Amino acid sequence: MSAGPNGLDVNDLNDLGDPGDFGDSGEVADLDAWIARRVRDLDSESTERAEDAQHALAHLGPRVLGPVIEALPGLSRFGQLCAIEIFTAVGDPSPGAALIELLVSDHETVREWAAESLEALRIEQAVPALQAAYAAFLRGGEPLDHSEGVRLRSALTTLGAREQILPPGAVALQDTASRFEYAWPVEHLGRVIGLLAESDQAVLYFLVWEKRADGSLGWHSGPQIEWNVDRDAPWSRIVTDCRDWAQLAASAIPARAELVACLEWIGFDDL
Repeated sequence: MSAGPNGLDVNDLNDLGDPGDFGDSGEVADLDAWIARRVRDLDSESTERAEDAQHALAHLGPRVLGPVIEALPGLSRFGQLCAIEIFTAVGDPSPGAALIELLVSDHETVREWAAESLEALRIEQAVPALQAAYAAFLRGGEPLDHSEGVRLRSALTTLGAREQILPPGAVALQDTASRFEYAWPVEHLGRVIGLLAESDQAVLYFLVWEKRADGSLGWHSGPQIEWNVDRDAPWSRIVTDCRDWAQLAASAIPARAELVACLEWIGFDDL
C-alpha cells in the first residue's frame, strides 16, 4: 500500500476520482491540482458530478477547506449548498466567516443551510449575524413555521442566544428513547400542547414519526390540519389560537405506542 502527500492513502484517493487524476505508478501526481479540479466540479451542470465532488472533497478533510472557502463566493446556488455540506462534514470551524457571509444570500435555502452548519460547528461569533438574519426573516413576512425561521431559531438556541421555554411537566413526558431532542408519545401530545400554552408558548406545528422494530424512524402522515399565526393579534390570543388548533390536530392522531410527535413552538420574544 503506497502513501500519497500528507500521509493520505493513494488507494483511497483513487477511489474518489478519475484514473486520469493520478500517475501511472498509482501515486498522486498533484493533490492540490486534484482538489482544485474537484472544487470546480462543485459548479458542474451535472448535479451528480457536483455531489460526487462534494463527497470526494469531504473525504479528504481539512486540507480542502481553504480552496473551497476561496471558491465559495463564485459558486452557484447548488455549488454553495455542496460547499456547506463539506464544511459540516469536515467539522472544522475555520469556514465560520464564510458561512456567516452566506446568511445574506439571495437564496433562502443557502441561508438556511448556512445557519444549520453554523449551529453544527458551534460558531458562537455568528450570533449577531444570525440575529440579523432572523430579523430580516421576520421583516420578509414569511410564516413563522417556514423552515428558514425554524433553522435560524434553532441555531440561536444552540449558540446560547435564545431561550427555549419547556415546562417541567412537558420534560417529564418526553420520549427519551427517540433520536429527536424534543419528541413525545402521541398519547401525551394534547397534554404537552396545553402545558406549553400555560407557559405562554405558541405551538406552530408538530410532525409525527413511527418508531420501527429495527430502531429506525419512518414518516407518519399526520392530520391535514394547519393553522397560521396572526402576528397583529395580542400574544395571549396567538397562544390560545395555536393551542386550540394544535390540540384539534392532535386529537386526530391515533394513540399508538409506536408513534412520537416532534413540536415546534415559539415565545413572545420570537416575534
